[in-house]
Amino acid sequence: MTVPKETVWELDPHTRAKHDILKRYLQAWYAILNTYYGRIVYIDGFCGPGRYKGGEPGSPLVAIDAAVNHRRAMQGELVFLFIDGRQDRIDHLRYELDGLSIPRNFDVSVKCGLFHEELVRLLDDVDNMGAHLAPTFAFIDPFGFKGIPFAIIERLLQHPRCEVFITFMVDALNRFLEHPNDQVVEHIVDAFGTEKCLEIAQMPGDRIQSLRVLYQDQLSKIAKFIRYFEMRDRNNRTQYYLFFATNHRLGHVKMKESMWKVNPDGDFLFSDATNPRQMVLFEKDTTHWLAEIIQQKFLGLGRPILCERVREFVEDETAYLKKHMTAALKVLEASNAVQVAPLKADGKKRRTNTYPDEAIITFLEH
Repeated sequence: MTVPKETVWELDPHTRAKHDILKRYLQAWYAILNTYYGRIVYIDGFCGPGRYKGGEPGSPLVAIDAAVNHRRAMQGELVFLFIDGRQDRIDHLRYELDGLSIPRNFDVSVKCGLFHEELVRLLDDVDNMGAHLAPTFAFIDPFGFKGIPFAIIERLLQHPRCEVFITFMVDALNRFLEHPNDQVVEHIVDAFGTEKCLEIAQMPGDRIQSLRVLYQDQLSKIAKFIRYFEMRDRNNRTQYYLFFATNHRLGHVKMKESMWKVNPDGDFLFSDATNPRQMVLFEKDTTHWLAEIIQQKFLGLGRPILCERVREFVEDETAYLKKHMTAALKVLEASNAVQVAPLKADGKKRRTNTYPDEAIITFLEH
């Protein structure tokens, strides 16, 4: 990916999809958090000028619009913190924001500075007060790998109800992994939070996948739910990964719902590689793949289980959603690979081709 040097640049298809995901997720996140908390925070770590050459909104305007035009009026305080290292882009963003009608309960701050330095100041202030951050969503969207030290990600996720959505530029990391400049190598080590990343340069096999696995492992130490998706071009070359990390099941499910609603326009592939045996293309019907995954997971238990257990597995450990589970279980039931009891665990009759949490399922050996 070419790093733009001008103040405002063209919107590429990958970024359009990424912003669509962001908007859809924030529409769910705002509503959920705004119901229970009087203050929620959105941080945009590499916010840019706010608009693209074609007039399309950038991530700051996407985030504000998702709140302003939400079907439910936002109550309490919504804090928006936009950070960028270039003054010309910050000036352009301020111009764009001046043209908006922003509700009085929205606190919008724009800072010209380095993301990691501004976040350190913010987190230090919170720590010095002995407090926790309000529920926070941090969108960290750099062009490269400089300025996103893993220590900052770790500090954010140590606060309850904080989530991160990161553009992880693995292609650039791979190309610079053996760079002779010690400062460049230091930025790479900082991004991973471990020198293990340098060992990958000497390892056989797919370096891109090894770098992704290492970053996922690092995030898994501080967050319960990790979702990563690949942005690939039509030559099947990985452009970058989108990493989402949270400690809340509902947030994880809502992010997956947002991702499944994005339709690639033909210029790229949007995929999940959670299962190393396959690449889930989001525009494809993957019912039979999921049926196989579910069967492999639960076959051999030798006893009936509640469908709730299958749903939690699908939602927590795969790229799929409940609707995909339903389609997969229909396939398995039609092929006599599973048997579903006529009565649910609550004693009520189960409707044909439905799989509520209380349904009782037995996986059958063939």
